Order: sequence, then C-alpha cells, then structure tokens
Amino acid sequence: MGIVRDAQLIQGVVSRLKLFWGAAPPQIAGVVKHCSTFPARPGDVLVRRGQRLPGVLAIAYGFAKLVLREPEHEGRVLRVVTAGQAFGEATAILGRPARYEAVALCESRLIVIPSASILALIDREPRFARNVIKVLAERNLELLEELEAATMRRGAQRLASYLDSLAPPDAASGSCSVQLPVSKTVVAARLGVKKETLSRLFRQFATDGLIEMSRKDVKILDRGRLAELAS
Repeated sequence: MGIVRDAQLIQGVVSRLKLFWGAAPPQIAGVVKHCSTFPARPGDVLVRRGQRLPGVLAIAYGFAKLVLREPEHEGRVLRVVTAGQAFGEATAILGRPARYEAVALCESRLIVIPSASILALIDREPRFARNVIKVLAERNLELLEELEAATMRRGAQRLASYLDSLAPPDAASGSCSVQLPVSKTVVAARLGVKKETLSRLFRQFATDGLIEMSRKDVKILDRGRLAELAS
C-alpha cells in the first residue's frame, strides 16, 4: 500500500472513530501522522493474552474477534470488531497487558494509534478527554450487559437481543433487513451457545414468524416482538 494511500486510509478511519468524536480536525491530523497500518490474514493472532499493546487498534477493513481463552477451556468471544471500530482502548491507555486474544476473521488491515499520541491529546484537550471517558464508560456498560446476558438470559433472549442490535437505529418497529457480519460459528461463540443450538433457535424464530433467513441475510419481520423477547 502506497504512503499517500495509507495516510488517506488512516485519516478516513481515525476521523470517524467514536474515540475521536471530541477532537477537532487539526488534532486528529496530529495523531494520524504517528499512526501505522499492518495487514492480517484469516486466523492471524493480532493480540495475545498478556501482550502490551503499542496503542489502540482500529480496523480499516475486515473483522476480528476478541476472545477470553484459558488453557483446556473453550474460548468465549467477548466481542466482534468490524470495520470502522476500535479495540484495546483501556489496555493501551493504562499500559497494562491484554486480558484477551484478538484474532482476524478475514483479510483485514488494522491501524495502530500510539498510546502516547492519545495521552498527549487527553492532556491538552478537555473536550477530547471527556469523550474518551464517555467511550470507556459505554464499553464498561456493554460488558455488564454481556455478563448479564451470559449468566441470566436464555439463549433465545440472547439471540433476539443480538439480532435487534444489528438493526439500524432508525429502523421501525415493524420489519427490516440485516446481515450477520460473521459466520454462524462466531455468532454462536459470541452468544455463548453451541452452533447446533443457534441453528435450532434460528429455525424456531422463523417458525414463530419473527424472521426470515437466507444464509447470512436475515429479515426481521416483527422488530417489536423481537425486542420484547430480548427483554
């Protein structure tokens, strides 16, 4: 990838990250010049448990999964990170080892946003600092919701909540179409259910008139009922 094209890619991705919503264009430009990119192939381990990150990692294109993995235990997918999203904010800012493993799910390109650049901007710009706090707080609430779903919700509730989260924010309570961003195997791991259980739940949702499905394409027929089931 050429230097100019690389810089344009970084600028485009970083400027749209939630982490930088509180930063002005000149401030973002100052961060971008310190960023770098690297490619990844399907199955590449991007971050190993115990590794210290050089900075926040953003996905320019592709997908990655964040996995909690212990020896002799099946990994639990914490989150699927898609293009235009970032991960590792807390780990990078605190300078602590990662508690998870990050794995590329397809051909991807990632952007490294150095911790030093982010910390310097936090020191100089109160508005940016407040936005960083907001992003980290939202991520904490998301993790609490995941913990609740994993320990207190049935599989059907978890799937209903996941499908509802894929719908556009402005989608009506009636019907809308969404697409699974990753394979059903990854979705099953993300929801903490077996793949066979996930397939059974999809069939049940279709029988109940909640969805129609063709491969990764899902038409939500009644978003209102789906939301009720999720809650």
